Amino acid sequence: MPACAKRPFKTYTQLEIREMQTHVYDTANRKEVFKAAINTLQDNGFIILNIEDEMGYIRARKDFLGHDVNKMRMAGYSLLLAYYITLTALSYGAMLYTVADPINRMGNELSPRTFIVDSNVNVEPFGKKTRVRVTMVEKILENADGYSFIKASPRKVIRIYQPVIYQAFFNELDKNIFYEKI
Repeated sequence: MPACAKRPFKTYTQLEIREMQTHVYDTANRKEVFKAAINTLQDNGFIILNIEDEMGYIRARKDFLGHDVNKMRMAGYSLLLAYYITLTALSYGAMLYTVADPINRMGNELSPRTFIVDSNVNVEPFGKKTRVRVTMVEKILENADGYSFIKASPRKVIRIYQPVIYQAFFNELDKNIFYEKI
């Protein structure tokens, strides 16, 4: 499941979002679907954080490194660097120490960031069938001197509304439900 794929420009209605996040299975065996959902998450590299068996709720998380460069920040740091280099030249080198700050900030901006994909899965009975709803949120953590977990607050939080990602999840869930029956 590609988590950091290109963001769609299409806006979805609440009904369209719920439709892409939900799938109904032709089995009344909720436990079988629940176990298959856990296996699907683990197969995709998620770490299970919380399971509420009676409620049919699974919370999982996947961490990985990736790049997310803010071009506006880079432009600002470049202008700041040019300004400090000019000051250094005009002061005959007395302001040389100021050049290190924008260089460090640019290096920090270009370093890999930690991406976190939080996933919530609800498995519930739906008449003689079982309904599964999956939601995913991607968080990009702020770097502090190249270490993502120093500042735990996310730089960016993106709700994932890409039908392809949810279709891939449900296709894998279908396979795991089939494997559970064997």
